[in-house]
Amino acid sequence: MRTGGVQLPVLVLALSLLGLSFGLYDFFRRWRQQRMLQDTPAARIRSAPQGYVKLTGRAKPLSGKTLRAPLTGRSCVWWKYTVHTRANGPGTLWRVDDRGASDQTFLLTEQADQCLVDPAGADIEPSERRIWCGESPLMPTFSILGFSPFASAQTNRYMEAIIIEDAQLSVLGELRSDSGSVANSLEDEAAVRLSQWKADQKTLLARFDSNHDGRIDTVEWERARTAARDEVEQERLQRVPQQRLRLILKPTEGRPYLIAALPCEQLVTREARRAIGGLTLTLLCLCAACYALLHLHLSG
Repeated sequence: MRTGGVQLPVLVLALSLLGLSFGLYDFFRRWRQQRMLQDTPAARIRSAPQGYVKLTGRAKPLSGKTLRAPLTGRSCVWWKYTVHTRANGPGTLWRVDDRGASDQTFLLTEQADQCLVDPAGADIEPSERRIWCGESPLMPTFSILGFSPFASAQTNRYMEAIIIEDAQLSVLGELRSDSGSVANSLEDEAAVRLSQWKADQKTLLARFDSNHDGRIDTVEWERARTAARDEVEQERLQRVPQQRLRLILKPTEGRPYLIAALPCEQLVTREARRAIGGLTLTLLCLCAACYALLHLHLSG
């Protein structure tokens, strides 16, 4: 039998080998991640050593600066989106028209302790993932489990994933000591402190309006900015070393880097199920490839 000028067994064999390769890759990757999650002991942020660690906590925006997802404007600490456009021609093929992902660090907090999380290069399981279709990125008024049931007649398809603020997170990655990222955070904290002072104009004028003209001029504002930075820096110096912000990021040795809006036990279960799914796909594709080879041998 031929399909479009190609023997059906040949097509089945090609697709089976492709599925076999993907299934094996996914099985070993998920199995390795599951083993790493089980073998890496859970640590507390306060006492976690530098190196490869497993941490849990709540997601918080850095310096109170909550992000907004580009498509829907939902508040979050991390986002990712993809826009597909229906391709011209037969069938329902889609092509990627636009995509993006947040690279801004956010905080992982555990009671009074916290560390920075760099999402770059991580395998992320978001709090929410939505897929819908339409002429604009406005969410449909009716959807089932985040999927729009009216996808067939639409031109664009949208996918948006976010980690919401205060989500319960499990993170597996490399913890490093204070770096340049923390120095940048000092400026962020100083800016927040200035915003707090601006909210109390009476106190702000009493403290920094040196010429008593009823306003803060450029020179006085620069003095206020320096005072805010000095005040935050003094507070940082008074913290015990374990309380200073540290950074968790992608390991340099190629080990898994996972950020998941799930408790650790559920994350282990999820990785185990996906490893089984990869193994099942591998076995099915192996059977299909053997069938195709046998059919080609008998027909030859």
